[in-house]
Amino acid sequence: MTLTALGRMNVPTPGTPVPLSTDPNARACRVLFQAVPGLTGKGYIGTPHMHTAALTGVIRVVSPNSGSGIAEAYEIVAADGRDAISLSQLAIDMQVSGEGLIVSYWVE
Repeated sequence: MTLTALGRMNVPTPGTPVPLSTDPNARACRVLFQAVPGLTGKGYIGTPHMHTAALTGVIRVVSPNSGSGIAEAYEIVAADGRDAISLSQLAIDMQVSGEGLIVSYWVE
Protein backbone atom coordinates (compact mmCIF):
# COMPACT_ATOMS: atom_id res chain seq x y z
CA MET A 1 0.00 0.00 0.00
CA THR A 2 1.05 3.56 -0.66
CA LEU A 3 0.54 6.20 2.03
CA THR A 4 -0.32 9.80 1.21
CA ALA A 5 -0.18 12.16 4.18
CA LEU A 6 -2.14 15.30 3.37
CA GLY A 7 -1.11 16.77 6.71
CA ARG A 8 -3.32 19.34 8.39
CA MET A 9 -6.27 20.27 6.19
CA ASN A 10 -7.73 23.57 7.36
CA VAL A 11 -11.26 24.90 6.89
CA PRO A 12 -11.20 28.63 6.06
CA THR A 13 -14.91 29.18 6.76
CA PRO A 14 -16.99 27.03 9.15
CA GLY A 15 -20.09 25.69 7.42
CA THR A 16 -18.25 25.32 4.11
CA PRO A 17 -17.02 21.70 3.94
CA VAL A 18 -13.63 21.11 2.32
CA PRO A 19 -13.52 17.93 0.16
CA LEU A 20 -10.49 15.66 0.45
CA SER A 21 -10.16 15.76 -3.35
CA THR A 22 -11.79 17.43 -6.32
CA ASP A 23 -10.82 14.50 -8.57
CA PRO A 24 -13.81 12.12 -8.89
CA ASN A 25 -11.38 9.29 -9.74
CA ALA A 26 -9.27 9.65 -6.57
CA ARG A 27 -9.81 6.54 -4.46
CA ALA A 28 -8.32 4.92 -1.38
CA CYS A 29 -8.68 1.73 0.64
CA ARG A 30 -8.36 3.50 4.00
CA VAL A 31 -8.58 7.08 5.26
CA LEU A 32 -7.44 8.36 8.66
CA PHE A 33 -8.60 11.61 10.29
CA GLN A 34 -7.02 12.92 13.49
CA ALA A 35 -7.77 15.91 15.69
CA VAL A 36 -4.88 18.33 16.23
CA PRO A 37 -3.90 18.76 19.90
CA GLY A 38 -4.23 22.36 21.03
CA LEU A 39 -7.15 23.31 18.77
CA THR A 40 -10.45 24.36 20.31
CA GLY A 41 -13.32 23.59 17.91
CA LYS A 42 -15.01 20.35 16.96
CA GLY A 43 -14.17 18.72 13.64
CA TYR A 44 -16.73 17.14 11.35
CA ILE A 45 -16.16 14.31 8.87
CA GLY A 46 -18.83 13.74 6.26
CA THR A 47 -19.99 14.39 2.73
CA PRO A 48 -19.19 17.58 0.78
CA HIS A 49 -22.83 18.63 1.34
CA MET A 50 -22.91 18.08 5.11
CA HIS A 51 -24.74 20.54 7.33
CA THR A 52 -23.07 20.53 10.74
CA ALA A 53 -25.86 22.32 12.65
CA ALA A 54 -28.40 19.65 11.65
CA LEU A 55 -25.74 16.89 11.45
CA THR A 56 -27.04 15.84 8.04
CA GLY A 57 -24.33 14.24 5.92
CA VAL A 58 -22.05 14.00 8.99
CA ILE A 59 -20.29 10.66 9.53
CA ARG A 60 -18.37 11.54 12.70
CA VAL A 61 -17.80 14.47 15.05
CA VAL A 62 -14.21 14.65 16.34
CA SER A 63 -13.88 16.38 19.69
CA PRO A 64 -10.98 18.77 20.20
CA ASN A 65 -8.12 18.17 22.60
CA SER A 66 -7.27 21.70 23.70
CA GLY A 67 -4.46 20.43 25.91
CA SER A 68 -1.66 18.07 25.08
CA GLY A 69 -2.29 14.36 25.11
CA ILE A 70 -3.88 11.75 22.92
CA ALA A 71 -5.81 13.22 20.00
CA GLU A 72 -9.07 11.63 18.87
CA ALA A 73 -8.89 9.83 15.53
CA TYR A 74 -11.32 8.17 13.14
CA GLU A 75 -10.58 5.73 10.32
CA ILE A 76 -12.65 4.65 7.34
CA VAL A 77 -11.61 1.31 5.82
CA ALA A 78 -12.95 -0.32 2.65
CA ALA A 79 -14.58 -3.62 3.61
CA ASP A 80 -12.84 -5.54 0.83
CA GLY A 81 -9.47 -3.80 1.25
CA ARG A 82 -9.60 -2.41 -2.27
CA ASP A 83 -9.58 1.24 -3.36
CA ALA A 84 -13.34 1.67 -3.01
CA ILE A 85 -13.47 4.91 -1.00
CA SER A 86 -14.03 7.96 -3.21
CA LEU A 87 -12.03 10.85 -1.75
CA SER A 88 -14.20 13.41 -3.55
CA GLN A 89 -17.19 12.11 -1.56
CA LEU A 90 -15.55 12.85 1.80
CA ALA A 91 -15.05 16.27 3.34
CA ILE A 92 -14.17 17.95 6.62
CA ASP A 93 -15.67 20.97 8.33
CA MET A 94 -14.63 22.71 11.53
CA GLN A 95 -16.39 24.67 14.21
CA VAL A 96 -13.63 27.31 14.30
CA SER A 97 -12.30 29.20 11.28
CA GLY A 98 -8.77 28.23 10.23
CA GLU A 99 -8.68 25.02 12.25
CA GLY A 100 -8.46 21.56 10.68
CA LEU A 101 -7.78 17.86 10.94
CA ILE A 102 -4.76 15.77 10.01
CA VAL A 103 -5.73 13.55 7.05
CA SER A 104 -3.90 10.56 5.54
CA TYR A 105 -4.98 7.88 3.12
CA TRP A 106 -3.69 4.62 1.70
CA VAL A 107 -3.99 3.29 -1.85
CA GLU A 108 -3.70 -0.42 -2.58
